[in-house]
Amino acid sequence: MKKMFLMLCVAAALTGGSIVQARAAHITETEATARLKEALNRSFANVTKVRWYTDDHKIFTAKFLAGENLVTAYFNAEGTLLSTRRYITEEQLPLAVITRIQKKYPNTWIRTAVEFDVSNVTTYYVTLEGADNWVVVKSDSNGQLSVYQKLKKA
Repeated sequence: MKKMFLMLCVAAALTGGSIVQARAAHITETEATARLKEALNRSFANVTKVRWYTDDHKIFTAKFLAGENLVTAYFNAEGTLLSTRRYITEEQLPLAVITRIQKKYPNTWIRTAVEFDVSNVTTYYVTLEGADNWVVVKSDSNGQLSVYQKLKKA
């Protein structure tokens, strides 16, 4: 059961940013170019523990801490920020999203929340746990929900 929950969380975290994520299985840590480092510093303030990854030297993934938030940012080789992903707490979700989830899924609790931003459009993937299943809902900032994935507990 724990493996299924972990797989659900990973799927929710990875799938929403699939537009710019590397698709090959050989993603390796790499040294960022000066252009990429400059782009990261221009886009984010006070980042720490930065690690860079790529599989094709076309899309670069920077994983880092911004304050206490774990953030993943995707850049192209020219240093253009393509998208971001960060895990957030229930309290960081927009009020419209929380309200809609509480109304539509009253017998569940939030296990994880991931915020994706692509071209200044923010999407949330929220994993809800109920007595018999997990539901991953996708939402915009206005609380427009759709079921992204549903799994039964074993």
